[in-house]
Amino acid sequence: MRRSVSWYNQHAESVAEQYESIDPESLHRWMLDLLPDAPAIVLDVGAGTGRDAAWLAGRGYEVHAVEPSASMRERARALHPGAPVRWITDSLPDLRHTVRTGVSFDVILLSAVWMHVRPSQRQRAFRKLVNLLNPGGVIALTIRHGAADPDRGMHPVDGQEIERLCLSHGAVVHRAIGTADHSGREAVRWTNYGLRLPDDGTGALPLRRHVILNDNKSSTYKLGLLRTLCRIADSQAGMARAATDEEYVSIPLGLATLAWIRLYSPSCAPVAPSIRPTLETTNSGSSRGPSASWQAFPTWTCKPECGWAAARPSPCTVPSATRQR
Repeated sequence: MRRSVSWYNQHAESVAEQYESIDPESLHRWMLDLLPDAPAIVLDVGAGTGRDAAWLAGRGYEVHAVEPSASMRERARALHPGAPVRWITDSLPDLRHTVRTGVSFDVILLSAVWMHVRPSQRQRAFRKLVNLLNPGGVIALTIRHGAADPDRGMHPVDGQEIERLCLSHGAVVHRAIGTADHSGREAVRWTNYGLRLPDDGTGALPLRRHVILNDNKSSTYKLGLLRTLCRIADSQAGMARAATDEEYVSIPLGLATLAWIRLYSPSCAPVAPSIRPTLETTNSGSSRGPSASWQAFPTWTCKPECGWAAARPSPCTVPSATRQR
């Protein structure tokens, strides 16, 4: 987004006049019924002149405003000096400083911003946004249709991309409404998206949404790994270390292996057999040691939660018998 930031730094005054001429109540009427009751926490990404941030703060919301352009932030503070808005110098796709605040948001607004994000960076940007959203929260995102202006760092956008990103990150398209340009430009139109992050009531669904939606395998090893990592996070969080990329942490492989074994070994461990080897005697009377006869293998049964037992139509047992090999 460097080109966009540079352009807005140079044209902040003229852009501010254009932005502030639009009534935010009219511009965002399409999403008013999607907003939670105040006070809720709102993140305005690409807040520009602070028009929308000040409007939301005036409605009683706690507003955090992200704007990478220094000139636009200065204009915003001058135009809305009394608005209780927390300004953050940050940008997509990383939102590094926003993530470090540790705040989760009930609403994330991206008004006329998405076309400034490079297509190659949108997957990462969307993931960051979803991770910042509270369960049940709303992302209000508008995309621009019309000739892209490369001088302003604009890139083509389309609705199918938004739907694909939602599918891969566990969000749903709750609303999509096309509107004309509020500045009167006939060659420009907009689509307003209300994206929602479903909540199962426990807060657990967002944690598992990617595995639930995207694991097409019949096995459950990915869910098992997720349970293993959750157990480590609950009991041995101090073993995690920050990796080079701040999105990830590293844990010892041996710790993950041990946690996995502890998690699954009780489910399928049979009763320990009592093995009694016999001695076989040669014609000369000398002993050759344990023979191939292994006696007294007891019957054992898997526990109900054993995946093998669940897949078999008959009980998962091994009959008592003397086995020859």
